[in-house]
Amino acid sequence: MNELGIICDIKEGKAKVAIGDMVTDFLSVFQSLANSYAVSFSPLRIGEQVLVIPVRGDLNSGVILRGLYQEKHRAKNTDENTFNIDFEDGTHLEYNSKSSTLKLDVVKDINITCVDKTTHNQNNTLNTKNHTTNANTITLNAPSINLNGNTQIAGAISTSGEGGASGTFSIKGNLNLIGNLQVSGNISDSKGDLTNHTHSCTCGATASPR
Repeated sequence: MNELGIICDIKEGKAKVAIGDMVTDFLSVFQSLANSYAVSFSPLRIGEQVLVIPVRGDLNSGVILRGLYQEKHRAKNTDENTFNIDFEDGTHLEYNSKSSTLKLDVVKDINITCVDKTTHNQNNTLNTKNHTTNANTITLNAPSINLNGNTQIAGAISTSGEGGASGTFSIKGNLNLIGNLQVSGNISDSKGDLTNHTHSCTCGATASPR
């Protein structure tokens, strides 16, 4: 006969179950997947309510079927279109098949390792409060890249045109420079060439810039 009980001891993925005054041996526990396609593991917890299914009438040779709701462990969202998981640290995963929306609230870090490239062909928006990217090299390929907001760059900047040709650096606004300016070409303003122009000296003669 199947028996309801409470997990009272855990060891290496197996559990003992208290059924009234009886305590079973360590029994195997049903997991979601256990085959060549995929293997999954959901940690056990002491106090978890389970069902013990005996094998050949012997509870001590049986297996544990888990996933029964308890008073203090019930689903927060039972919407018929929503799959959701709440973890003990406060992390929440939710997918709504009606709106096709995935929601993930993580209390700390998310680490994603991708050996090959990831391709996404649709328009998307990433909204974050604070965002930091750490990488050996970052390459952005796009016909145009827009940076909206104050931008601070710590390090050298080099530009090149298509195919490695000379690039163009255009600024709409004022340029405030702290340090030296070195130019290999000419400098000009709205009045003309500042590199090769001549100017009048106080003595009445003309001179070239130094």
